[in-house]
Amino acid sequence: MLGLVAWGVRTGYGGTLSFEFGEPRLHVIERKSGLRRSAFVEGEWRLWTYCSHWLARENGIQLAWNEDEDWLTARAAARLNGQKFVKVAVDPTERRATFTFDLGGVLETWPYGDDPTHEQWIMFSRDEVFAYRDDGCYSRHPRVAPPEQWLPLR
Repeated sequence: MLGLVAWGVRTGYGGTLSFEFGEPRLHVIERKSGLRRSAFVEGEWRLWTYCSHWLARENGIQLAWNEDEDWLTARAAARLNGQKFVKVAVDPTERRATFTFDLGGVLETWPYGDDPTHEQWIMFSRDEVFAYRDDGCYSRHPRVAPPEQWLPLR
């Protein structure tokens, strides 16, 4: 994902934030009844904040954080859209992560609640998942299977 342009950046239910990276692909889900289907575009990779707070800045100026009004969080997503992902830094002691983009965009995440097993953010590829929890542990596993083990990130 490093060096790729973020696209489709959007806010979601409960203050989540998601980013698409890489070549777009049409994904179609057929319902069992055969009477309904869903279609959406997804990237080769996705970054998704989950059970966490997040704060977006650009050139040192705060754009929004997950508790702001919808129009502010949507504006922050729009400002990060189109920026290249250049770095991620994780501090397990502080339980924080910082994602840096090439045009001055920065996304910081930190725990939302007291449960250390909450997943703070997740990176998806078409085949794998890398998830980071509030306790500083991570899991890397196939996309079609649940995590088998959580290891401390050093």
